[in-house]
Amino acid sequence: MTTAQIIYEQYKVLPKRIRQELKALINSEDEAGTTFSLLEDIEQGLNEVKLIRQGKLPRRTFADLKREGNNAE
Repeated sequence: MTTAQIIYEQYKVLPKRIRQELKALINSEDEAGTTFSLLEDIEQGLNEVKLIRQGKLPRRTFADLKREGNNAE
């Protein structure tokens, strides 16, 4: 299975609202031509998950993620 197929399989299980947000984010990146790289962010997130599973990074709670999301706005 290729990386693209794996990402697509993960995409299919996302809630509809999240899929729409992801599409909008990808489209905005394509249109804006900014230095922001969605692929880099995805890779960073996957690396963080790997570190959490290895016990090298503290597990974040939903409340932590919610606070981070509010701070980003």
